[in-house]
Amino acid sequence: LKSFSRAQSIAPSPAGDNPLHSSPLSRARMSDNEEENEEITDLSNPDVTTKYRSAGDIVQKALQKVLEGCVVDADIATLCELGDKIMEEETGKLYNKKVKDKKIEKGIAFPTCISVNEVLGHYSPFKGESKVLKAGEIVKVDMACHIDGYIGAAAHTIVVGGDKVEDRRADVVMAAWNCAEVALRLVQVGNTNTQITEAFGKIAEDFKCKPVQGVLSHQLKKHVIDGTKAIIGIETEDQKVDEFEFEMNEVYCIDVVMSTGEGKGKET
Repeated sequence: LKSFSRAQSIAPSPAGDNPLHSSPLSRARMSDNEEENEEITDLSNPDVTTKYRSAGDIVQKALQKVLEGCVVDADIATLCELGDKIMEEETGKLYNKKVKDKKIEKGIAFPTCISVNEVLGHYSPFKGESKVLKAGEIVKVDMACHIDGYIGAAAHTIVVGGDKVEDRRADVVMAAWNCAEVALRLVQVGNTNTQITEAFGKIAEDFKCKPVQGVLSHQLKKHVIDGTKAIIGIETEDQKVDEFEFEMNEVYCIDVVMSTGEGKGKET
């Protein structure tokens, strides 16, 4: 059951000036200036940080509205449309001036998905194949939007009806929540992705749950939602990732999926 999927940034350092030169320069100086004027797409660029934060604020607003709509008899397709509409409308209000005669791209980076009970994720149905929510069901909502290719993603898990639960539903939700909180604290310069994977395993064991196999938390880059650096929820013989250290000015999307079963997904 998915609890959170947040964009986590590693604190940026101050960015320096990046002057543009138009006067004639020697070939060597032109080479230097080309390097200076290359687009800086990590958090050392304040404009990039602002775009990430703006996308994050918008996706959180959309997520909250969808969560409020997850009530008994609510239609899943209608809720997915609501999330997508809010992301489109809110991103449409920002960055409308052209830059170098080009429009800034923005909008949905990952459509609103509402997955219920044993469905792991990516459920965004058409009207004709939709379902309605029932009391006591576990609902996972996730979505992402972007501004100029800089992505903000968010997800949350709730119990329909808002009743307090103390059975295995409570165990799996708390396992996912605690893993997300630990990951947010461990994504720091000098720490490794392996530390997070190990922490997930220990927390899952405490709640007698299992991380779902095949789930990866990726580094985010401009227009890239699944960067090559990844944190794996649980390693298997068939799937492992290379160990790496987190570096300054990087951004990651933490994706946590826990199960009360064997932790093995299958196509439906």
